[in-house]
Amino acid sequence: MACDTLDPSQARQESFPAPTKNLNGRRLQLHVSDADNMAWASIDDGVPGDAVWLDRSWDGGATWEGLLGKASIPSTWTGTRTLMYNITDPRNHRRGLVRACGDAVGVGCTNWVYPTVCETLCDGTSAGQAAGDDQPVPSTTIYGRTVRLHLDQKNSMAWASIESGGAGDEIWLDRSWDGGSTWPGGSSLGRTSTPSGTTGTRTAMYATRDPRGLLYGGAVRACGREAGHNEGSCTAWVRPAPTRARAAADAPGPVSARHPPYGATRRWVKSNSCGYLG
Repeated sequence: MACDTLDPSQARQESFPAPTKNLNGRRLQLHVSDADNMAWASIDDGVPGDAVWLDRSWDGGATWEGLLGKASIPSTWTGTRTLMYNITDPRNHRRGLVRACGDAVGVGCTNWVYPTVCETLCDGTSAGQAAGDDQPVPSTTIYGRTVRLHLDQKNSMAWASIESGGAGDEIWLDRSWDGGSTWPGGSSLGRTSTPSGTTGTRTAMYATRDPRGLLYGGAVRACGREAGHNEGSCTAWVRPAPTRARAAADAPGPVSARHPPYGATRRWVKSNSCGYLG
């Protein structure tokens, strides 16, 4: 197990998944070790006093823990780096994003890593590529519209559809890594509206397993809204699993069929994140 603030010299890998950012002539880089599920930041070609740090978000980049490992370039040096921080928190069923940030006569950051969940297929894949269409829970209705949850059990992907409606109706997926208790960063995935002249539409597919983040028990539900009203309706939560053995191994806890009112929010709590290695 490795906790936040591991020295980068102990990293088992090093990659650069985000483009290097030019920050007023300084090179700002995000370094990632996928083998450790950890990241660190560096700044080079700078001057003493330039600073570098990591931001980490547990809700898809909406909010974040800032200034992680903040370090400043010492006198006579031209660069420095942070310590390593975990990208994911599988023990608490949290999926994180990280980015490198710096302050060199102005603040700037790299892109977030990794915003897209991938296993066999990635978030955003067309539902036309699904290897099957399983509908394991009853549909829900709202103002005469039917909202359905669809699963590609083979690839652990999900999508949602709305039918018997009209232009402007909306459909989306929610994804949770803790059995439906919370879904930070997983709200309104693939949200789309029914086009004019049609009675229904569907979302793209989204993954329910994240091997990179060591999260294997994602749960999903389909939600929809009729164009003329603000409230929405959702199906029960479901955790795809192509085999019973995999379902038992993946399960983080009971899957709740309850859901809060449309537009409800949840709070999250910061902690010192640790991850299991190997």
